[in-house]
Amino acid sequence: MKLLDELVDIYLQGPQVEMMSVLDTRTGDILLDAPESLTGEPPIDWDDEESCFLVEIPTASSAEMFEVMVVFTKQQPERIAELLFTALDGSKPFRRFKDAVNNIGIDQQWYDFEQLYATEKMQDWLSAVSMQENH
Repeated sequence: MKLLDELVDIYLQGPQVEMMSVLDTRTGDILLDAPESLTGEPPIDWDDEESCFLVEIPTASSAEMFEVMVVFTKQQPERIAELLFTALDGSKPFRRFKDAVNNIGIDQQWYDFEQLYATEKMQDWLSAVSMQENH
């Protein structure tokens, strides 16, 4: 799997309890920083001089992804948009939205839209990280 694909997956997973994914800017390796009880490996020693090459990989917040769903919904024909806005209005909007796009048959369009959004975000992030490394 390409680095960008892995970064997109991590981004879309959202924040994880007690763990974060980290990019080693020298090697391009993705590391997991979590308690040893979860991974069987010691957590990253952030006081180590090598940790200056490690950067936390950002993840999408619920609020951000809700807004992405709204943007996608606004791009749909009126009839479909009404159904999707209804799904977004109420409890469990993420589950209801996913069910709605599946029922309507536009789940692949949604998946592609979400992937493109996350890919662009992570490309921008990688460029910013690379720029910092060069200075």
